Amino acid sequence: MKVEKMEGIQSTWALYFLIFNFSKEHTLARSGNTIMLKIISDNFQQHATKIPAFCDGMKAFDLKHLLFVDSGLSCDTFNIIYIHRSDVTKEELVEALNYFRLNKLDYCIWVNQESLCSNVESLFKSFNIEEKASEVGMALDLKDYQSISDEKYENIKSVKDSKTLATYANIIAKNWTPADQNILSYYEKTVNYYLDPDNGIQLLIYYHDGQPVSCVELFPSDSKTVGFYGFATLEKYRGMGIGTTLLTFALNMAKDLGFKNAILQGTKDGLNIYMKFGFKDYTTYYEFA
Repeated sequence: MKVEKMEGIQSTWALYFLIFNFSKEHTLARSGNTIMLKIISDNFQQHATKIPAFCDGMKAFDLKHLLFVDSGLSCDTFNIIYIHRSDVTKEELVEALNYFRLNKLDYCIWVNQESLCSNVESLFKSFNIEEKASEVGMALDLKDYQSISDEKYENIKSVKDSKTLATYANIIAKNWTPADQNILSYYEKTVNYYLDPDNGIQLLIYYHDGQPVSCVELFPSDSKTVGFYGFATLEKYRGMGIGTTLLTFALNMAKDLGFKNAILQGTKDGLNIYMKFGFKDYTTYYEFA
């Protein structure tokens, strides 16, 4: 009987040990996710506001639970409301909405799944705001990424002057039909800020047979984190591996520059490629208008 009792005690303690370790691992994983979600959100916020906050003719407003940006253009690519807290108030949202509506400016609203609670959904419904698109918030721990060599890297050039920046802008603009002239105007207005080396922004262009066909922006929010934005390839040149080559070049650059985290908002079409290189899905960003 004593043996059986001892075995029962050992089994009970073993069960407690397993439960404790599972709970501990789950708590650590949840904590890690919370930290990464903040890193992703901070990079998104800084990317949206950093240049407009210092550029003539542009404005950035930071309320307690949301921020909004006026690019000086009627363009919903750069005029955004970003809700970064689920307890955003009706007064805050009204202030942001009225700003764009009274100034007759196109805009869009971004919110991640953690902030898209019933309170926010109710506010959206009351203003007839509807979901238009979504992207996946992803991150890669660069210590787990092994740099890749590719002879096609010789086709990639960094933007160093205003002429090349205009080429970069033209690639992005051509993702609309007809090409979005507001994109070109935005980069014309912000040229000095993008070319300022103190900002740490890297703009890359891929040339195919001498033609600029793909681009990406590397935007640092601090010494550890860099975000990839404006990742675009002209439709005619998709499916040729150009985007993948540009992505690995950008990842190599980020790692060489000493960054620890690479983040991006990816469309569903690109998820498999991003996950192939180690990116993990942390959240979803929703676009409303």
